[in-house]
Amino acid sequence: MNGNDLLSIGAFAQSTGLSIAALRHYDEIELLKSALVDPDTGYRRYAPDQLDQARLICGLRGVDLPIDEIRAVLGQPATNVRSALDVHRERLVAQLRELSQRLRAVDELIDTGELMPALQAVRPVQIRITVPDVGRAAAFYTTAFDVVFNEDISSLQFGTYRSDRFFLVTLEKCGEDSPGPTRAHFGLLVDDVDAAHDRALSAGAAEV
Repeated sequence: MNGNDLLSIGAFAQSTGLSIAALRHYDEIELLKSALVDPDTGYRRYAPDQLDQARLICGLRGVDLPIDEIRAVLGQPATNVRSALDVHRERLVAQLRELSQRLRAVDELIDTGELMPALQAVRPVQIRITVPDVGRAAAFYTTAFDVVFNEDISSLQFGTYRSDRFFLVTLEKCGEDSPGPTRAHFGLLVDDVDAAHDRALSAGAAEV
């Protein structure tokens, strides 16, 4: 390509929404290589046909999609980009749930002035249930109860640690020798029974 057809890094940044610093960084990590680098000055120039890819990178970074996941979808069909965004959305929803629980804990701390309530009596803080598909069960319970699923411990987390609302429901996959999942019964206090019921139905629960 004729060098005269290339865009300066400043013009490219203005056309794509990416900062000059970001363009330099993406060139260095080979996410978006410049079309030409002046060997004497290090000045970068870009080809017009790189504009769409740069704008896509700008949009994906704007919603905080990780670099490695952006790299995986560049040059791929639009359906791959959509799939990556669907996964990212689920991740953000989980983060939102966790932040909501932390906010409730902060509000409680503001109201009571206590970091951790004094233990009045022994109470259970964890139950374990067996399920045929942990991922599917986790997706159902997080939607139905608006709670956080901690993959590290395979547990649904109600409330925040060190609060009197903290409780874990640990999901375990049925073993090969297991006869199958056992029916689990547990009760939850909720602010709005009708809303909790509607969420459960939306998540796939069956009324019996």
